[in-house]
Amino acid sequence: MDKQLIKVSKRLSFALRHHPERLGLHLDAYGRVSLATLLAQYNAHYQTPIDEQIIRTIMAASDKQRFAIENGQIRALYGHSIPVKLLQAPAAPPAVLYHGTSHQAAVMIETEGLKKMDRDFVHLSATVSMAVSIGQRRDPRPVIFQVAAQQAAAAGLLFYPTESHIWLVDHVPAKYLTVMAS
Repeated sequence: MDKQLIKVSKRLSFALRHHPERLGLHLDAYGRVSLATLLAQYNAHYQTPIDEQIIRTIMAASDKQRFAIENGQIRALYGHSIPVKLLQAPAAPPAVLYHGTSHQAAVMIETEGLKKMDRDFVHLSATVSMAVSIGQRRDPRPVIFQVAAQQAAAAGLLFYPTESHIWLVDHVPAKYLTVMAS
């Protein structure tokens, strides 16, 4: 994606995941808002006109699949720091999932497990490469945890899949985590 589309994507993520009030948006319980309203508020706030086609171009170009447009409404698929209800049902996860993080955070995670912190859920990756990419946002050489997801699910943890191969879970106790060799 070019730099302008990345900038728009980040602005949309900020509004739909964290601070809808900054654009004067009122999300429903599932984090949805009318696409027409979003476009009007975005264009008025940023004075940079975008349209549905630009958003669809971002959705097609991004490997992260951050947004969904359904029945004239748009929503962020995951990553909310505001409370929203999930639209998908919990599902059986793969045997293992992965989580990339900084060395500093890894020290705490090894003893306390994965916690959602300021988000609604812990985010787990379906692949090691995805976990590395996400972990590199905070550490150039991230620590990668392997998560015994099926074992955790068998113990009662609920896992929610997303279209972008990110799995959401409320928390993961340390006993289901293993640091992968680097």
